[in-house]
Amino acid sequence: MMPQLHRVGLHLRPIAMSDAPAWFEYLSMPGAVEHTSWALDGLQVLYPQIAASNPFNRDAAALFAIVDDLDELIGTVGFHTVWAAPRGGEMAYNLHPAHWGLGIASEACDAVAQWAFAERGYARIDAYALDSNTASMRVLEKSGFQPVELMRALRVVDGQPRDFWRYRRERG
Repeated sequence: MMPQLHRVGLHLRPIAMSDAPAWFEYLSMPGAVEHTSWALDGLQVLYPQIAASNPFNRDAAALFAIVDDLDELIGTVGFHTVWAAPRGGEMAYNLHPAHWGLGIASEACDAVAQWAFAERGYARIDAYALDSNTASMRVLEKSGFQPVELMRALRVVDGQPRDFWRYRRERG
């Protein structure tokens, strides 16, 4: 079973290699990855993530495309990292800036978390937000995640070690 959005006109489906150009295009927009540790050195950095994704293998990464009724990519959500004990993964998401502030990211994160608990047997899901990214913190909180701890100098952003909040959602 695939995760489902309840919003009319938007759907989740497994990401495909053909999504890479649209994904790279919106990630390259000003501000799109400002509050992340992404190093977008070119379109080719997306291909390994897409290739590693397999939502039908419970032990693999699982990346979903958020698409409209015309199958146009407006975002991604899913797990780039999966661990065995305790069973779970690290969730990440992004959205085309034209769709920010509409609740889409929160709904997608919630749908994929529910899917992971039900279909993959996850016990917990972690997600990280740069300490200055209040919008991402709101997305996570609206989708049932709770802040766990501030991780000092966790990842590099614009060449500088930065602090990230670790959020967690547990199967309940």
